[in-house]
Amino acid sequence: MKRILIFVLVLGLAHGVHARELGDEAYGVLMTSFMYDASYPLNARVAGERTQEGIKFEKVVLDSFNGGVVAGLLALPASGEGPFPVVLLLHGLTDNKESWFEDGFSHGLLITRGLLAKGVAVMALDAQFHGDRAVYNDYIDPGEMVFKHGWGVRYKDLLTQTTIDYRRAIDYLGTRGEIDVNRVGLLGYSMGGHTTFLLAASEPRVKAVVACVVPETPNLLYEASTFVRGLDQTPLLMMMARKDQFYTVESAQRLFDSVPGPDKTLQFFDSGHSLPVEYVQQAVDWLGRKL
Repeated sequence: MKRILIFVLVLGLAHGVHARELGDEAYGVLMTSFMYDASYPLNARVAGERTQEGIKFEKVVLDSFNGGVVAGLLALPASGEGPFPVVLLLHGLTDNKESWFEDGFSHGLLITRGLLAKGVAVMALDAQFHGDRAVYNDYIDPGEMVFKHGWGVRYKDLLTQTTIDYRRAIDYLGTRGEIDVNRVGLLGYSMGGHTTFLLAASEPRVKAVVACVVPETPNLLYEASTFVRGLDQTPLLMMMARKDQFYTVESAQRLFDSVPGPDKTLQFFDSGHSLPVEYVQQAVDWLGRKL
């Protein structure tokens, strides 16, 4: 029976089976995509330390479950007593972990500064095929991969591998006495916002989610809406734009409405895909309350 379900899911990926068509058993099979052997060695190490824009952070490297290595940046609050809550930061397509330490398109530096000032640690990884992990995509730009070639299977692999990598990162954070892994939050932007749905649905240690400008990915089985049933007990803040080229207001509202949990908020900004700077403090304050 499971072989048949797997075949159906593969067909769904190719032909656009909608999330509503997945029964509980099929959904359970789909969720095995994010499983990994927790006993597999992390081999985590701190590859260096540096200070940028007044923020001291470590570069952490750990082994990926499916081969290769994952690089991330970890910053701890400069004052206060731990263990600290932590927010995992998930970047957008074509970006990388460093974007959370730079004041660019998503105001990442302001997010990081705001969270650290509230006594919240932050960790950001390179998503699969991005940054230090471009080697696993033959150094092809992920934007070209998606928009020029339309390699949906690679995008699916990107989402699933990145989700597993962040679960492994939580395992690593559990070995750090400065971090309280009972208070883990997510903040994702664009593709990262999409990935927060997969990660929150598959990882019970996630306690709060901020999903920003989540793109609509029709005909993809791994679209965000597929995983809303896994967020029924997880507080969610969706921060969306009214003039975004990657979704409509109506589709954003549908995604929000499909989330079953009682603790959810949707906020629209009168902007395009780059949210105005005002979103930063609101997201930081909300995470501070929830964690």
